[in-house]
Amino acid sequence: MTRRTDLTLGILAAIPVGACASAAGIMTVAGDERMLAIQTSLPGSVLIAGALVSAIPLSVLIARQVRRRDHARAEAREIEVARDAEARERANHQRFLARLDHELKNPITAIRATAVAAQDGGQDDSWRTVDAQAAKLSTLVRDLRKLAELETRELELERADLEQVLTEAIAALAQQNPAAGARIALAVTRVPWSVPPLSLDLDLVSLAVDNVLGNAAKYSVHGPIEVRLREHDGWAVIEVADAGRGIPAGDLPAVFDELARAQNARDVSGSGIGLTLVDTVMRRHCGDVSVRSVEGSGTVVTLRLPLGR
Repeated sequence: MTRRTDLTLGILAAIPVGACASAAGIMTVAGDERMLAIQTSLPGSVLIAGALVSAIPLSVLIARQVRRRDHARAEAREIEVARDAEARERANHQRFLARLDHELKNPITAIRATAVAAQDGGQDDSWRTVDAQAAKLSTLVRDLRKLAELETRELELERADLEQVLTEAIAALAQQNPAAGARIALAVTRVPWSVPPLSLDLDLVSLAVDNVLGNAAKYSVHGPIEVRLREHDGWAVIEVADAGRGIPAGDLPAVFDELARAQNARDVSGSGIGLTLVDTVMRRHCGDVSVRSVEGSGTVVTLRLPLGR
């Protein structure tokens, strides 16, 4: 259809100039030497008029060709962007598999070695090691399954008060870890306005807040933990700040990757799924999460949820 249209435009462009060229030729052969007031011969004027008329469909044809070329370039760019995104996704998946292999290999090796030692007459401590490593594997598998479910499950939205969510999360942590609970302070900004109730999946947002608070308690054995809630530029902003060990600068770019753990956190139990889960929950609510940290000084995790979803 496009080729037929272009052919039609080409014919339309050729007809006027061809017809006028023929007329100019006939006038010349007939000896017509009449002149226009602008001192241009009549045959030449007719030829120019034909060229001007032909320029109209010709310009349309050129414009179509330019648009077609630009469209082809845009499609090529889109294909290139899609390929780059696919390559990044493959690279991320490969890193995830490498981390998964690393996280699973150590517990499995420990379980097998302990089982062999137990068969050779080891002590009861051997079976406690088996139980601990098996529990670690169970937790890892559970967290991975939970993360996969978060990506696809339908949100169950309800109006919720973020201050109440934070208060309940702090109380739950204090019940599990009284020492950490005693170090937590909640600050809510209400002037000139407070954060209004939001439409949230309460279970998921509570899960995200619990993970951030739990990390603050785990990685800051001493020192205060501040939880802050405020409104800023149409966002509900939650900050959880601690004075703990912090995250090395080299590990910060990967903190939201599955199974990613900082080099200085290997001595603390965990699966490396927590911040990935938090990031997923925030994205499902059209929000985001960011981390600022200095090794040896502390960490600030910022959750943002839009007020006008």
